[in-house]
Amino acid sequence: MKASRRKFLITTIAFSAAGIALFKSSLANAEWLSADFEPGSFDATMKQLLKGKPIVETDKIDLNIPEIAENGALVPITVTSSLKDIKNLAIVVEQNPIPLAIEAVLMPELEPFLSARLKLASTSFVFAIAETEKVCYSVKKKVKVTIGGCGG
Repeated sequence: MKASRRKFLITTIAFSAAGIALFKSSLANAEWLSADFEPGSFDATMKQLLKGKPIVETDKIDLNIPEIAENGALVPITVTSSLKDIKNLAIVVEQNPIPLAIEAVLMPELEPFLSARLKLASTSFVFAIAETEKVCYSVKKKVKVTIGGCGG
């Protein structure tokens, strides 16, 4: 079957309009998240994340992050947990200008797992916070950011 220019243009315009509509709806949904990732204090970020729930330190969250990062721009992090019913998983970097690095909404059917690369402004504590229905669990590790890989 031979494709005509007219049919091609009509199909392209239709798909473009649908794409623009999807893009605009995703922007509307993303606007409410922008407030979470604005520069602010560590304490204000923690208050916003905890939503009044108590926070409990636990050993059931595995925070895998290097103790010394030679390049603060690319610090690998992996978080897993054996806790049940985790709704949200967040990564907070205490000394960053924008403390909230990652906030992920988890599906209850899946195992809690998060892997990413963080940007650390300086040596800092990195927190992994798991939110359940009634309480937030946390674990923290200190990461030393070296200058040029020389331990400075």
